[in-house]
Parts: sequence; structure tokens; C-alpha cells
Amino acid sequence: MPKATVATDTPLQNLLDRKPNADNISECLTCGICNSRCSWYDGDGGPVPRQMIRMAQLGLDDNLAESQMIWDCMICNHCTVDCPMGIEMEYVVRRARSLPAARKHTPEAIAHGLETRLEVGDVNGFTEEDFVETIEWLNEEIEEEDPAAVIPTDEKGAKYLYLPNPRELGTNVLHLQLMAGLFHAFGEPWTMSHKHTDVTNWGYFIGNDEIERKMLTQVVAAAEDLEIENLVLSECGHGFLALRHHVTELLGREPRFNVLSIIELTLDMVKNGAIKLDKEAHPFPIAYHDPCNLARKGGLFEAPRELLALTCREVIELTPNRMNSVCCGGGGALLQDSTSKDRRMIAGKAKADQMRSAGVDYIATGCLSCHRQLTELSEHYELGMKVETVVATAAAALV
Repeated sequence: MPKATVATDTPLQNLLDRKPNADNISECLTCGICNSRCSWYDGDGGPVPRQMIRMAQLGLDDNLAESQMIWDCMICNHCTVDCPMGIEMEYVVRRARSLPAARKHTPEAIAHGLETRLEVGDVNGFTEEDFVETIEWLNEEIEEEDPAAVIPTDEKGAKYLYLPNPRELGTNVLHLQLMAGLFHAFGEPWTMSHKHTDVTNWGYFIGNDEIERKMLTQVVAAAEDLEIENLVLSECGHGFLALRHHVTELLGREPRFNVLSIIELTLDMVKNGAIKLDKEAHPFPIAYHDPCNLARKGGLFEAPRELLALTCREVIELTPNRMNSVCCGGGGALLQDSTSKDRRMIAGKAKADQMRSAGVDYIATGCLSCHRQLTELSEHYELGMKVETVVATAAAALV
């Protein structure tokens, strides 16, 4: 086996150690706290957090870039919450993924999604024509129930512009129909835009600031052209992180609108009396799973719990939760890699164990990616749990 050469002043090292905290790999103590917290560490294969930090610290760029570890890492930051030096794993892994040597190892599905998202505004290649046809078809269904509740598109000056998850225009159209019902109940002008149909930003996953910026610009330009007041994001963890917490830095200015999660907006509508929810709609306890990007990295802890509590008998907490919550096992683009199912079931075993220990039949989350992963965990580990999103649960409880 060829001997690795320790180096300094490498491309990865030059991308890191720029901040007092978060990317300060030179201060790693190799204490192993990160290893002890990784929900995959005791499973087969998977990333070894301390090893990745150490490889970056020693300048072993090529070894790290060519390692499957950086693509298996869920960049959930659970491993580094209690790092005594304040290092955050996502900075190291995302920068390693951005290296030229790592690009050839980008999962094929991710690379294809990046191309189509930049080309047509949707990771699944959903064109503007596809969007128009889908909304027209969906409106035909809605009109049969209530003609006033159809989905408006390209309405200039609307108070709210809804940015959906791509699944809402493909495999989960029912979710979009539920969101449309909520917006209609809010009683405020709202719209969708045919120019952007996708809340996701896979530029974040590959650690490429320029691609993340381009994807953010697609969304911001379309929203500002419509002169809307608030951009309302579908239940999507990393989409929330990018559009709420990265947009100003990457664009170099504040967007000319507010950015809200549909969770926050729905809760506000309940609090100001615009809508009412029936707790008896779900007369049973529901567990709540914190999406890593929404909660630990995005700071949205209480709003999902408050909203869920208004729709069911009791909200059950998984242990641990909030800042110390365990990743679903599909984060960091692992879910978006079409070859990852077997690995995700290993990565998600810790979450499956939590779900089983909760002792309930239902679990909700604030992210559609987590929703899919939790559903597959429930099936794989024979948990028998029904999985829903927080806002879909609220929509079903609408009076």
C-alpha cells in the first residue's frame, strides 16, 4: 500500500480554518467525542468523523476526497454538537466534496439533479410546461369541491408565494392539494410561480457555493419579479437552511421579501384567528422528529411542536431531541442518492430504535425528505408507524 504524504497548505486546508469556530480543524484534539455521537459509527461501514477531521488536518486531501465517507456523511452535525473546540462537521465534509478530486465520485443521481435544476428549475427535470399542466389538472380536481380554492399562478403583488418540494408536483400531489386548501383558508392573496418549481438546493449538498448561489438566484429573481411580500417554503430541511440562512451571504444582499416556513405561517394563522384546528381530528399521541437542517442547524425547534400540539391529543418527544436529535439517516444527500437504500437503513437504525421506543403508532416531521426516510425505516424495521408531515397533519385538522 502506498504511503500517504502529510502536507500543509493544501486546497482543502485553504478552504478551512477561516473562522474562530466551525471550520477550525487545526484545533482538533482527536478526543473522539464526534465518533461517540455519530449514529452510524457502530453500524457497518459509514463515515468515521474523527478520521475525516484528521485527514483534513494532515492535508490528505486526495485520500479524503476519494473516500466514500464524505458522501455517506449526513452532515447532520450531531457528531460535533459537543465538540470542545466548536468544530462543525458540515464545514469539513462540504468543502471536501467541493474538491476537484471528489467531483468524479458525486453520486450519479445528484449530478443529474444538479444539471436539471440549473437548466429548468427542478431537480426532476420538471419543465415550466409540466408545471402548468400539473396545476391545471390539479385545479380541475379542486374545482369540483370549491371553485374559489383553485391554485393561482403568477399573481403579481401577492402576499404569499409558495415554493413547493418537487415531490408535491410528482409523487405527492395530494400534499400540494392540502397546502392549497390551507392557503385558501388563510384568506390572503397567494400564488405559485411557473418560473421556479423547486425548494431544494443541491448546490448545498456538494459544497459548491457558486452552484448554491445560482440556484438561490433562480428562486429570488422569480419571487422579486412577482413583487411578493413573503416567500413561503414547503416542508424541506435543507431548502429552509439555504433560503433562510445562506441567501443573504451568498447573494451579497437581503432579498426583497421575507422567508417563512409553511410551518411558521400556519402556526401564525392559528394564533391570529384566521384558521381553527380540531384537536379531535387526531385523538391519539403523535411523536415528533426534528429534521437536522430545520432544527439543529436552522433553529426551528418550537413552532413545529406548537402546531402539532394543536392537532392531536399529545406530542411525544423522542429521546434525545431538539439540539441533540438523531438524524433520520437520509441527510446530506444520502436520500437523494438512488443507490443508497441499504446504507440508509443502517444509518437510520438509531432513529428506528427511537421510533420503536416512543411506543406510539404515529410520527410527524417538518421535512418531506425525512418523511420519506422515516416511512422506509418504519417498513424496513417493521415498526408499523404511520408517518406524516406537521403541516399536512394541520391541514387534515382544519375546521
